[in-house]
Amino acid sequence: MRMLLAIDQSKDSKATIHVLQKLKWPTGSILIVLHVLPLENQMAPAREGRSSQKNLSDTGNSSISIQAALDQVKKQFGSTMLQVETMVVKGIPGQEILNLIQKKKIDVAVLGSRGLSRISGLLIGSVSEWVLNDARCSVLIGRPTARKAKFSSSLKVLLATDGSPDSWNAVDILKEIGLPDGSRVTVLHVIRKHLYETEQCVHRAGMSQAEFAKMTKDLCRDRGSVGVALLKETRNALSSLSFQVDECLALGHEAQEILKMARRQKADLILVGSTGKTGLRKVFMGSVAHTVSRHAPCSVLVVRGAKKSSRD
Repeated sequence: MRMLLAIDQSKDSKATIHVLQKLKWPTGSILIVLHVLPLENQMAPAREGRSSQKNLSDTGNSSISIQAALDQVKKQFGSTMLQVETMVVKGIPGQEILNLIQKKKIDVAVLGSRGLSRISGLLIGSVSEWVLNDARCSVLIGRPTARKAKFSSSLKVLLATDGSPDSWNAVDILKEIGLPDGSRVTVLHVIRKHLYETEQCVHRAGMSQAEFAKMTKDLCRDRGSVGVALLKETRNALSSLSFQVDECLALGHEAQEILKMARRQKADLILVGSTGKTGLRKVFMGSVAHTVSRHAPCSVLVVRGAKKSSRD
């Protein structure tokens, strides 16, 4: 697996590194750690000779600081099986990240939801939005965890599934990367409610498969039966792994229910497919993947078909 980690020294960038360290990446995976020097930093005009000399000095000191930060990140991944490379480029951050994704054939691009400028992720045109819109690979948007147990070795993961190819790709990625011991995965399927229906959420915890199926069918009729079958198939696909898997079916609006569940579970990471059952590419603002990535209280991995699912 080939990954690109774009960093600065922001809080979100550090949180992203923390999440990456916890995940168990396949042997032989490559991590490229990238820092982009924005063009405006290189093109600021010097007003006087003395100022010009100061700008050159600042640029030199900045380069040393950036390289030190990259070396520190490389050291942080020293105990993992990752092959780590570092790069510094000059240009427009979003554009340079996208160029490198294509050039290096990246499978997963990783960056913080907000950089040092603290620009809100809600603003169209931010780097994370740009990469999420245009990258042809999966994108991990990093945020600080909502849990107080920040340094816990385990992870709480919310896997949103709707049976689409990208949804199954998310399952495959989860199986491929692996989770630390003691981790817990909640598999959530959301049935879109009709206008006259009230939001509902049913956890399987403590119920047999038959009891769970009956309750969800009473709640959503045939749609509930389809949802239970999908949850069961997803659980079976994850059965060879050591972490605990919970099942949950919700009636409501997809993005809202995913976000509510993430807050309720105090999730560290959400996995969601980029393209749902409708087949619409998620470049449209307001789509499930984009809404979740903008408003989630934790990191979000938006999965798109970088690899062909075995179910396609």
